[in-house]
Amino acid sequence: MNITQLEPLLNWRYAVRKFSDQPVEQAKVDKLIELTGLSASSYGLQSYKILQITCHRTKQAMFPYSYGQQKVVDNSHLLLFAADMSPLNSQVEHYMDNFRRQRDLTEDTYLTMETGIKSALSGMNKDAQYIWCSEQIHLAVGTLLVAAASLEIDACPITGIEKGEIDKILGLEAMHLRTVLVVPLGIRCSSDKNATAPKVRKTQAKLSIEMTL
Repeated sequence: MNITQLEPLLNWRYAVRKFSDQPVEQAKVDKLIELTGLSASSYGLQSYKILQITCHRTKQAMFPYSYGQQKVVDNSHLLLFAADMSPLNSQVEHYMDNFRRQRDLTEDTYLTMETGIKSALSGMNKDAQYIWCSEQIHLAVGTLLVAAASLEIDACPITGIEKGEIDKILGLEAMHLRTVLVVPLGIRCSSDKNATAPKVRKTQAKLSIEMTL
């Protein structure tokens, strides 16, 4: 993809106000999640899970904790990004097992990598782990938005939710997960005038600052 292909996609996507009743094909959602998995991630650990929610009753149960955002209910698929709060050492070990299957390196190299990653993450308490996992999720959602546009799927990330309450509804603590954000997916409603409204963004001059020492 070159810039002449990317720029129209970024201009096409917008913060959807209302989805139509048209469902998104499951195959497209599967591809979207696959592409999201190619996102940048610290150490490659991908310390999060993506939960797919299509059950209307589940979405309705989440709605009271979504500050009246109807898109949490009225969508084709609701993706919930959750921080993986399982022990970090275990996550690193699982990652290294997979790494060994994919790469052909010496055992000393693998051990050095594993020791280095564990050492770098060893100072995190649970609050720090949640913040770190959340940062990885925000990187992944950036990839998701571009990928969704390329598949002509409308996606609208939402952070304004009562995360702790949603954790309780879905029983995420038992799964060692904590909610970070949700992304409703769907097809834009034809009556949503925001789809064709000009984007309001900072100019490059106001967005970018050149720094020197």
